[in-house]
Amino acid sequence: MKRLLLFFLAFSFGHPLTVSAFEPGHLGINGFISQGYLVSSGNNFLADSTSGTFEVNEMGVTFHSRLNDKLRLGLQLLSRDLGKDGNNDVRLDWAIGDYRYRDWFGVRMGKIKLPIGLYNEVRDSDFLRPMAFLPQGIYDENKRNFMVSAAGVGVYGHLPLARLGDVDYQAFAGEGDCGEDSGQVLRFKNMVKQTAQQEGLGVLTKFEPDNQYVYGGSIIYNPPLNGLRLGASFFKGLSDFEIELTNSLSAEPFKTDGSGGLDDFWVFSLEYVSSEMTISSEYTEFTSVRELFGTPMSPEKSQGWYGLVSIRPLEKLTFSALYDHFYADKNDHGGKSYEQMGLPSYVAWRKDFGIGLRYDINFNWLVKAEWHHVDGAALGLDIFNPGGLERDWNYFVAKASFNF
Repeated sequence: MKRLLLFFLAFSFGHPLTVSAFEPGHLGINGFISQGYLVSSGNNFLADSTSGTFEVNEMGVTFHSRLNDKLRLGLQLLSRDLGKDGNNDVRLDWAIGDYRYRDWFGVRMGKIKLPIGLYNEVRDSDFLRPMAFLPQGIYDENKRNFMVSAAGVGVYGHLPLARLGDVDYQAFAGEGDCGEDSGQVLRFKNMVKQTAQQEGLGVLTKFEPDNQYVYGGSIIYNPPLNGLRLGASFFKGLSDFEIELTNSLSAEPFKTDGSGGLDDFWVFSLEYVSSEMTISSEYTEFTSVRELFGTPMSPEKSQGWYGLVSIRPLEKLTFSALYDHFYADKNDHGGKSYEQMGLPSYVAWRKDFGIGLRYDINFNWLVKAEWHHVDGAALGLDIFNPGGLERDWNYFVAKASFNF
């Protein structure tokens, strides 16, 4: 599969696309390659980053064809590496058949991208975002595999509202695609190990995720003011886990199961784009639901929001400033409940202030550099820092991307 991907990349470099590639019956090929460097102080972030890491890359190739005025086919192969996630394996990121009956109604089937917030559907393309990572309070990289796509069906449409503007809507249902190397699964696996050790149940010898359902939708309102978008989106999903523990006192392994997912995941969005500036802000609330060894765990309603401003003083140059907030428990911003469990209070929050620079060298190439100061250690930071967590820490990212 990797050889196939490299072949298509080489083919694309030698055969640039023309407008005819988008005519009915023609095959269009697009893609991207990005490579980054991540280094942090105090805590590892998404990888072993305190000593610096190049395990920050994406490579994707998209094939698409419009068979007629109503029917389109397409798929994307994606290879990515972010710490333990991805490991440069080539995977099917999405693959759809898209039938657009009218502007107000269309259907997508296959492995579809999920419309969560403003940017989830395009989160893997470095060219479509001003900073190296999307704001983690909404677009947590540990939850990416669980929330980015699903095998199922979606409906969508565009509804004009005359002088009031127009509305874009989507709805979807299917089965998620949460692999064993995703941050969401690694965090649940770590929790199983800790609980089994505390209760003397043995050593974890088998842990397999079994993806279950996801469903949700989004509405984007485009008012008469040019460049303004207002949105609301909803997601709900669940995964089961097959667990096996081996105890030296017992001849037979102890088999059980668990489950984890997100309930009532809401995102409310605002974006304003002009020729020289982009302003975006989103707010989320969601409940994490987990069951382990047959016992439901107390659900937590989390809360997050961010504000991002990007200014373009020159056509090729963009400055960005981000303030991103997340609380693991909406009703316990100070982390008192975590202190009662013997944990530091600052695992209850994550407050990220970041500044970044993007320079578009030409149509195909861009480079980015950014620095972040973070107060707090929420959002699964514990799985990358088994030796303990620090409250105040920083990280720096540099990245180069090629788009064709």
